Amino acid sequence: MPASTKVGLDALLTPENCVLLLIDHQPFQLVNVNSHEPTMVINNVTALAKTAKAYGIPTILTTVNEERGGVIFKQVQAVFPDQKAINRTFINCWDLQTPLTSSRGWPVFRCRSDEH
Repeated sequence: MPASTKVGLDALLTPENCVLLLIDHQPFQLVNVNSHEPTMVINNVTALAKTAKAYGIPTILTTVNEERGGVIFKQVQAVFPDQKAINRTFINCWDLQTPLTSSRGWPVFRCRSDEH
């Protein structure tokens, strides 16, 4: 990847040139997290989601196998009540086929979804 030629304020992220992707923030993902208190993880990701919303940053929510792993943390879903998380059927998004784009149409990554 070539080095960016932007400097100063032009080099900063803005709502027009970035996307927040919240991947698999589900209860079962916290089962083996031993480095952080689960409540702290939930509070931190909720704060990140609220910050993104306050600054108008497009945000994509994903889950994997909601039927077994549960839906996205209710605190995060409450920040985006009208947004449905993309429920993937495979764990590794990077190997899947359906392109995922932001609300601006930017390619984010390729992911297979149950919603075809």
